[in-house]
Amino acid sequence: MSNSACAWQPGKKPAATKEPASINQRFSTGELPVEADRYRLVWGRFCPWATQSAIAIDLLKLPISKGAIYPYRRETLDTDWVFGPDDSVIDPVLKIARVSQAYQKAIPDFAGRSTVPALVDIQTGAVVNNDANVLLNELTQAWGDTSLNQPDEAAFDARLLAQVNQAPGAILDTTSQADYDTKAKAFFDTLAALNARLIEHPYIFGEQLTQADIRLFVTLVRFDLVYSQQNKLNYRRLVDYPQLWLMPNACIKFQHFMTIRTLMRFWRIFIKSPTRQSPTLIA
Repeated sequence: MSNSACAWQPGKKPAATKEPASINQRFSTGELPVEADRYRLVWGRFCPWATQSAIAIDLLKLPISKGAIYPYRRETLDTDWVFGPDDSVIDPVLKIARVSQAYQKAIPDFAGRSTVPALVDIQTGAVVNNDANVLLNELTQAWGDTSLNQPDEAAFDARLLAQVNQAPGAILDTTSQADYDTKAKAFFDTLAALNARLIEHPYIFGEQLTQADIRLFVTLVRFDLVYSQQNKLNYRRLVDYPQLWLMPNACIKFQHFMTIRTLMRFWRIFIKSPTRQSPTLIA
């Protein structure tokens, strides 16, 4: 869970003493009704996991509202996300000041870390899904418009998730140079293969934007700004992969993807915050 949600924020004290909860109700199983204006996505503009769900909602014009969290954790709340610098700032729809309040409505004795993305049922105020990977699949497959999916995409998305999206987080957990070298090589080998795949077409599955492109986009736009520094994935730059360098631009032409201003916002968040690095500062 910690490597597929924005559960952590740089700070003086690690939040590892509290584990995030896993809430995984789905539309595809009938647990959640597909109902317009019933749900709100709590997300962070800086978070790659939350951003991909927000992009999908906007691209598909789903009747799901969005509420962005305050990008910094408060010093006294290192395991919770909030909507402003103090509790006077509340989400205008959910009427809560802290994301944990929505988790507590789902799990009354909740005492873990609140994470984003978190899909909240507005009727109950409770989090109904906080699994970023599952949530993206549900949003693009269970609401009628499946244009962001390809028939053979599931297996590819699983590899993309493991080899690209989760790689920066996995690098932070390395404990030896050999472990770092293995993980970094796998990451850059995957980027090389993706670069070759994009030579003839602007998107992973050809001329049409799909869910796979969203998954790749959220990592690529953070690569030079964040991952090459914080995660020490600096063997190559994104510009060293010409097709991957062009790919975010092909996505940004869709107005629902992040603007450059938003990219600079999350760059400032990581630059101004104490960096989370491998504990041994490997590589």
